[in-house]
Amino acid sequence: MGALKLLAMPAAAFVLAKLLGLPPVSAGVIVLFAVMPTGANAYIFAAQYQRLVNPVSGAVALGTLLAAVTLPVVVVIVAGVR
Repeated sequence: MGALKLLAMPAAAFVLAKLLGLPPVSAGVIVLFAVMPTGANAYIFAAQYQRLVNPVSGAVALGTLLAAVTLPVVVVIVAGVR
């Protein structure tokens, strides 16, 4: 699921931005939003309702670490494809 979030969503956002004919800056912003890691809100809800706290915290941490690798790659790709 992490690979889907960090790879497929930015690719889909890029394709949709190109199909809609968005300017390069707008397309880049949309792709960057799509590649950002999952926010901490998921952990906050899990902790508040005492449900799956450990798996959620692990997923958020792993997603953030993986995003540190994929984000620069996506930025280079998007910057090169104008």
